[in-house]
Amino acid sequence: MRRASSNHRAPGQACHLLLVVWRASHAWLPSLERAVMIRVLVIDDDEIAREAMRAVLVRAGFDVVELATPIGATAVIKRDKISVVALDINMPTINGDKLAKLLRDNAQLSNLGIVLVSSCDIDKLSAIGEKVGADGIVSKAKLHVALAPAVERAVASRAGKTSPPPSSSAGSSAASSSSNPPPSMRRPK
Repeated sequence: MRRASSNHRAPGQACHLLLVVWRASHAWLPSLERAVMIRVLVIDDDEIAREAMRAVLVRAGFDVVELATPIGATAVIKRDKISVVALDINMPTINGDKLAKLLRDNAQLSNLGIVLVSSCDIDKLSAIGEKVGADGIVSKAKLHVALAPAVERAVASRAGKTSPPPSSSAGSSAASSSSNPPPSMRRPK
């Protein structure tokens, strides 16, 4: 009987090594195991923009649900177990910033990540995001490179949060306005 040398690897070990090397070279991609479990609701009245967001997120490995209007969003979020909502702020029925504020104030949705998407000025978008408690902002001009990472950061920032966000009182708003915004809200340099 012939013995395998110590340098010989079993087929399973070779596959594992290949996966480790691939992951190391693609560290910027979201974790495949985690991305499969993340369900994102995309809300935008513009079909082309909605499809672009969907394509970016599906390519990154997310499960995507779409709505053309914010009407019924809360029911979809609860029914489909949505982890993150990516929504346009300029919509005819209700603006995305108002919807984001309603979602953030809903105690049952305290773990929901919110990413605002818009073609408006990035400074204005950042201010709106801070005001409504969004976990991230994305300019539509940078959608293809910024949306998937913003969704990942939103999930990470909401992970483990089981209680609703603090109510806006004079003390808490003063404290938050003097500190730096979270990385997902900072303007890229």
